[in-house]
Amino acid sequence: MKLNENLLMLEKELEDFERKIQELANMMVINLSDYEIDHIALRANSEQKAKNWLTHLVKCGRILSDNIINGRSIYLIQLEKPLAFAGQFVDVIELPFPKNKQYSQETWEHIEIVVPFLADEQTEAWIERINKQFLWQRLSKLTTKVSEPKAEGERLANPSIAVSFVDKSENYTCIKVHPYSIKKILEV
Repeated sequence: MKLNENLLMLEKELEDFERKIQELANMMVINLSDYEIDHIALRANSEQKAKNWLTHLVKCGRILSDNIINGRSIYLIQLEKPLAFAGQFVDVIELPFPKNKQYSQETWEHIEIVVPFLADEQTEAWIERINKQFLWQRLSKLTTKVSEPKAEGERLANPSIAVSFVDKSENYTCIKVHPYSIKKILEV
C-alpha cells in the first residue's frame, strides 16, 4: 500500500523496520506468521510531529480510537488499504502522542501480536504461561516488561508483555504480546 506522499519517509522506513522486527522475532524464537500482527506503532518525540503524522494518517484511513492511556493520547487509525508487513496485511496504526520519554528514533517502533487466553484463563495465568512457553526472560540479549494498559470504558483485561533487545543502539524495536486484538478490545 502507498501511504500519503507526506508520509513517504515512514513508508521508506517500513522495510528497515520489518527487517529489525524479524531480527527480534528470530532472537525471540517465534515465527511471526504463526500469530496475528494486530497493529504497528509509531513513536514521536514532539507533539507537533505526532499531530503532523495524525493529519496525514487520517487521509489514509479513519480514527478507530483516541483514548487517554497512562496519561497521554493514543490514536488508533484504521487504514483504508492495509500495509504488507511480515507476510501479513496490517490495517491499524497506533500513534501515541509523546509524554516525557525521548525515543532514539522517531519512526516505527513496535508491533503487537495476539496470543489468546486459553479457556477460563485469567491474566496472571496467561502471563505465567507465556513466560514459561517462550522463556524470553532467560535470554540475556532480551528484556521483557509486563504491563496492563487500559483506556476508560474498556472491559476486557489486555495485559501486555513487551520484548526488546537490551542493547537498543542497533535495534530499538519491540514486539508486544497481547491476548486480544485491539479491535476486539474496542468492540466490547
